[in-house]
Amino acid sequence: MALIDNHKEQSPVLITGAGGALGFYFCAAWADSGLAGRCIVPLIRSGPQQKCTLVMTGRYLAPIERVDLADHSQTAGLIARLRPSVVIHCAALANVDRCEENRDAAFRDNVEGTLSIVDALRRHAPDCHLVHISTDQVYRDGGGCRGDLGPVNLYGWTKLWSEDIAREHKDTTVLRLNYVGRGTSARPGLVTWLVDSLRAEKPVTLLKDALFNPCHGALVPQVVERMIMAQTKGTFNLGSRGGGLSKADFLLGVAQKLSLPTQTAKLGRLSDLSLNAPRSLDMRMDVSLTEAALGEKLPSLLETLEALVAEWREVGKHNVC
Repeated sequence: MALIDNHKEQSPVLITGAGGALGFYFCAAWADSGLAGRCIVPLIRSGPQQKCTLVMTGRYLAPIERVDLADHSQTAGLIARLRPSVVIHCAALANVDRCEENRDAAFRDNVEGTLSIVDALRRHAPDCHLVHISTDQVYRDGGGCRGDLGPVNLYGWTKLWSEDIAREHKDTTVLRLNYVGRGTSARPGLVTWLVDSLRAEKPVTLLKDALFNPCHGALVPQVVERMIMAQTKGTFNLGSRGGGLSKADFLLGVAQKLSLPTQTAKLGRLSDLSLNAPRSLDMRMDVSLTEAALGEKLPSLLETLEALVAEWREVGKHNVC
C-alpha cells in the first residue's frame, strides 16, 4: 500500500516478528491510526520457506519487508534505507523446547538477531527508540516478584543475553512480559488449545503448581505507545496486577465463562509432563515499577481473563493471522 499522507512520510516504526502472535497485536493496534503520525513497517523473516501469516490492511500499514535479522548486512541495509524512529523488536525463537533442542537456532534468532539490530541502529539510526520485548523466563523460579535473575532454560538465557545487547543502544526500553491472546496458526494461543481440546474431549492436564500473572496481548502496544511518547527508558515487567493464579485456575475460569465441557480435564503438576526444557513453577512478576512509570494500575488478572474470553467470543477460531 502506498503511503498517502505527507505526515506519514516521517521516520517509520519497524515491528520485527510482525507475523507472530505479539507482532499481530502491534500491527492491529496501529494499522489505522499509526503511532504519532508514523507509518508501521512489518518485518518478517526472509527465506523461501517463510510464509507470511500477517493478513491485515490499514492506512498506516506499509508493505511487509522481509529480512533475516541475524544477517548483519541485510539488517544494516534495511535500517539504512528506512531510518526508523522506533523499532519494536518482537522477533525471537520463543519455543522453549525448541531452543533447548537447537541451541544454534536459539542463539542465532535471539542473540545474533538483536546484536545485528543494535549494530545497524548505531551506524544508521542512533536516535531511534528501541523497544526490546523480553520474557519472564529471565528470572529464576519465583524471582519475578523479587527481581532475582537466573533462567532455568536456554530460552531464558538467550533472552537475558539479548537484553544486555539491547541496552547497549542508548535509547532502549526492555519489557519482560508474560501475555495471553489469540495466537497464530503456527503458535495457537492458550484459549485455542483449551477450546479445541475440551470440545474434542481430548485429555488435558491443567497445572495447579504453575503460577503466573499474564496480561492480555492487546495491552502490550498500549503500554509501549505510552512509553514511547513519554520517552520512558529502562527495564520493566509487564503482566497483570495482583497475586497471580495457577494456570489451572486461570484456564478453568476461561472454560467456565465459555461453557466448555471439562470432564476430560484433570489437575496435574509440571513434573507430570514430559518436556525437553525445564520450566519455572512460579513465573509471577512484580509490575509495580511499570505502574509507577505509567501513573496508573495495570488490569487485574480477572480483567485479563475477561478480555481473553471476549476476544475469543468475537473472533473464535478464525482469529489466527
